[in-house]
Amino acid sequence: MQMPRLRFEASAALLMSGVLASWSAFGGTVVAQPHPRQSVTVLAVNSGQEVLVDLGNQGRAVRLACLQAPLAQQQPWARLATEQLQHVLPVGREVILELRARDVYGRLVGRLLLDNSDVVLPLLSQGAVFAYDGYLGRCDDLPYATLEAQAQKASLGIWGFKGGLERPWDLIEASGGGLAP
Repeated sequence: MQMPRLRFEASAALLMSGVLASWSAFGGTVVAQPHPRQSVTVLAVNSGQEVLVDLGNQGRAVRLACLQAPLAQQQPWARLATEQLQHVLPVGREVILELRARDVYGRLVGRLLLDNSDVVLPLLSQGAVFAYDGYLGRCDDLPYATLEAQAQKASLGIWGFKGGLERPWDLIEASGGGLAP
């Protein structure tokens, strides 16, 4: 499992070194991008927070950063989140993966951008998923919490009833880790 990560990091480093060398040759100021990006193709939407992509001719699971979809046990909300992500992110589309981390399950953790737009934004705006930085802890640069607050105020989706849906991370903790995130 380590090889694909190394391949991604190596290709991202190679791409960045080429860009930096080209830019420097023209006398430009070099500004490092905080999160490496690479083009990938969507193979499947596994859930409201996980997408299978083709990365270097290998299928890789991408855990979408800074959000938490309802758990499989939280129906119909989990199904609705998956369907909304499938609608926004059709199979076969080329998207940009912005890598942010790797998780304990070996998944890449990042954002997916379709036509320069974050695919998660409509899900948060419609109340399909929760903004959640506890998983990654590096989400301050994203408008996710603001979009979630707007959906909550409008009583959309998971916020459509008093108090909203029980938070998945609370269910996982209460189960002693028996539920999968």
